[in-house]
Amino acid sequence: MNNRLFFVVNPAAGNGKAKKLWPEVQSSLQSKGWLFDFVETTCKGDGIRIAREAAAKNYKCYLSIGGDGTYHEMINGLMQAGLSTPPTTFLLPVGTGNDFVRQHKIPKWGDAWLQMLERFQTKSHNLGFLSYVGDHQKETRYFINVAGLFYDGYIVRAVTLRKKPIRSSVQYLILILKFLFRYRPPKGRISWPGGQMEGAYYTANIGICRYSGGGMCFVPHANPFGDGFAVTVSKKMHPIRVLLSTPYFYNGKVARHGKITCLETERILIEPTGEEEILVEADGEYLGKAPCELILKKKGFLLVC
Repeated sequence: MNNRLFFVVNPAAGNGKAKKLWPEVQSSLQSKGWLFDFVETTCKGDGIRIAREAAAKNYKCYLSIGGDGTYHEMINGLMQAGLSTPPTTFLLPVGTGNDFVRQHKIPKWGDAWLQMLERFQTKSHNLGFLSYVGDHQKETRYFINVAGLFYDGYIVRAVTLRKKPIRSSVQYLILILKFLFRYRPPKGRISWPGGQMEGAYYTANIGICRYSGGGMCFVPHANPFGDGFAVTVSKKMHPIRVLLSTPYFYNGKVARHGKITCLETERILIEPTGEEEILVEADGEYLGKAPCELILKKKGFLLVC
């Protein structure tokens, strides 16, 4: 076992905050005797390559500095490397999207974060694996937080196509509401062991952790150390009713909504039944289109928490 740490650093995270913070982080780690290597990302998706290559050196722990997207890329690179044992991971939240750390109460940079690293207590964390249609072919991806289809995929694609970055969760919510009246819920079939439903849907969330979209709680029954995905499916609703339902999306009470179904399963398949596309995102990253199959990988990696 290599006793060094390895960092995947996204200097653009937090609108450049990570780049400014990294020298201070290095200095503090060195003063406490930590040995580490790092590589900075240069473009979207670069964290996957960096982590995959670093996995060959069998580091003590792999850490990302950035948002949920940077950690998502790092985990995917480690999984692609085909390690013989689950990797140990941690993250320093700096990005605009920090829903994963909200679940695990991982602090921002400071003494509390350093203390958590020094304690080095780990838990075996579940992992999601999904297949979908990318650029005209089947592709696969791992996810660590929440995957979303229907409107979730639609809005994340819209955000991805924007030239200007999203700078806050409030701005993200405003965009969600802006595009709501343009959206036409597609028809689909949702199947899982022992059940099936079919119709037009507003959204479907498949969660390992509870929070997504800057603090929304579509899957309050999620347990990252449990036996299944938490799934929340919302039937087609008029945009005005969606607006009136907004409190349910934050207060953890979505199961009480008459148009919403909650369930738990280790495997689920979502496929279109009409001509409209069903778009797919995972951990806030736009991926592609359904058909999409999602499979739970129990205890896929270790998290310092």
